[in-house]
Amino acid sequence: MVDEIYTLGVWRVKDGKQSEFIAAWQALGRYFHDLPQPPGKGTLVQSVDEPQQFYSFGPWRTLDDIREMRSRPETPKEIGKLMALCEEGRPGTFRVVATV
Repeated sequence: MVDEIYTLGVWRVKDGKQSEFIAAWQALGRYFHDLPQPPGKGTLVQSVDEPQQFYSFGPWRTLDDIREMRSRPETPKEIGKLMALCEEGRPGTFRVVATV
């Protein structure tokens, strides 16, 4: 079985910055999709009960594609645009281990 690899971010956005965060996340997605090995469709969800809480996730073809994206000098700057709008941000890499 081939690993399903995702990036997933947990974001606590500064109060009143939600619209700016959404726009910055969309811009980051455009940056990712211009990469030589772009990811699949990304998704951003916002908590109904806590509107400052967001989660983002999206599939990548391979773990090496994620490593290549993170090694690019532009990537920290692009992700930094999101982080600047957050009280807390935790991006990471995950693999699917079970589905139902």
